[in-house]
Amino acid sequence: MIVILLLGSRLCAAAAPGRTPYFGINQDLVWTDDREVPGLIQAMKEARVQAVRMGVRWTVVEPERGEWDFSRVDRMVKAVRESKIEILAVLCSVPSWASEVKPIEGKRFPDCYAPKRLEDWQEYVRRCVSRYKGDISYWEIWNEENGEGYYNPLPNVPEYVGLLKSAYVTAKKANPKATVVLGGLQMNGIIANPWSPCKVENFLRDIYDAGGGPYFDVVNIHPYVLATKDQGPAYCAKLTRDTVELMKKHGDSKKPLWITETGLAVNANVTEQMQADHLRGVYREIGRMPQVKAIYWFLLKDGPAYLNDGTDSMGLISSDGHRRLSFETYKELAAAGKAKRGDK
Repeated sequence: MIVILLLGSRLCAAAAPGRTPYFGINQDLVWTDDREVPGLIQAMKEARVQAVRMGVRWTVVEPERGEWDFSRVDRMVKAVRESKIEILAVLCSVPSWASEVKPIEGKRFPDCYAPKRLEDWQEYVRRCVSRYKGDISYWEIWNEENGEGYYNPLPNVPEYVGLLKSAYVTAKKANPKATVVLGGLQMNGIIANPWSPCKVENFLRDIYDAGGGPYFDVVNIHPYVLATKDQGPAYCAKLTRDTVELMKKHGDSKKPLWITETGLAVNANVTEQMQADHLRGVYREIGRMPQVKAIYWFLLKDGPAYLNDGTDSMGLISSDGHRRLSFETYKELAAAGKAKRGDK
């Protein structure tokens, strides 16, 4: 990795955010080719993106025990914050030395096994939150922990709540102003993912029942739906409303709800226009809910084709750099939304 000069933990003199950045985007810049990063950040600025969701992966910053290297993350954080875009950082991706699971033994994502020692996890959280105290205020704990393959060997509520609690306490000690975001739950945290062979239901309820409620500041879901008459934006909104009702039932009605992933792939059955209409509809339908304080579209630019999971055509920008109709739709909505909300 290329090393940059860094004095202290601050990369830029960024002020702490005020109003929650509503218009977000997903783009894992740390796993993006350096040559693409300037163009992607420029595209975010043109689309009036307020925040980008990206991983600060444990496997990247401590690939071997005690061998810390933040150089690549430093570069990405510096580039994003200099562009006045906020960061939602995802704490995830456990190195094999910490999980004691060899990659060859793992499932699709071998870095999604829990660490054996809570102390190792706490040190990772502490170092990340402390290092970027002046630049990152939003920290998400894991990703899709109710999803098969994203929490191995299978989703485990008590184990996840233990990780969540320790991350919350550690993050708040490192930066009392940090906002701790629940790891984004597949669908709405209530129904099972219809595209997964592993049917996990009521995960959010079980988090509350396991005592996890005090250990996150923001509820977080990933309500993906199809572009069909019986689904579409209206169904996406229904899923979201159901989460709001569950929050109320557990005395969490005052917490904000974020949608940190939702999107639609362009394919043989979905045109660019359909994707753009879906994006507009999702923002319209969910935007009516006062509890929803942020929506992050998935994805800025198409993911790699080898993943074969639909992300290779979910971007506002195609893999060859073509800006889809959804890019202009997002830009239009973000511009109107900022003016309405009084954001800078």
